[in-house]
Amino acid sequence: MRRTALAIGFSAVCACSSTSPATSAATTSASSNPSASSSCVQFLPGLFTPLHPQRGRYEVCAAVEPLDIVAKQWERPWTIEALGPLDAFGAAGVYDRSAVARLYGGRRATVARTWIEEDGRFEALTLISPHPDRTLRELRPGTLIIRYIVFAPDRP
Repeated sequence: MRRTALAIGFSAVCACSSTSPATSAATTSASSNPSASSSCVQFLPGLFTPLHPQRGRYEVCAAVEPLDIVAKQWERPWTIEALGPLDAFGAAGVYDRSAVARLYGGRRATVARTWIEEDGRFEALTLISPHPDRTLRELRPGTLIIRYIVFAPDRP
């Protein structure tokens, strides 16, 4: 049932790549993601996230819309800050840090963060704009969407 909700509720926002251990096959509910007309192109799993998270899973995609438009799709308060690219993308992924630093050339990325906790699920959302393309050779004006999703263990 949750897998169906994902296909209806989340694919409109992001047809994302996912990195997760085999045991975390649960998916998000449609209530965490409003429908949107934006298209979102999936990113390579593990490029900016851990390849094998110990718990939960990551979904990453890139939207063509600017960060403020993407953020409005979730009715949440956001923390927004300008960060250097290595602070914005962190140390978890396998991306070439020097290539990303060169790509930004001293420029900062706008990073928005929020979280959702509902129905036994915790979701951390990170939006980054501008963002690198998959080859780390071009800076794109859209928004990179990184979702970290953890489900609480079933309780008796």
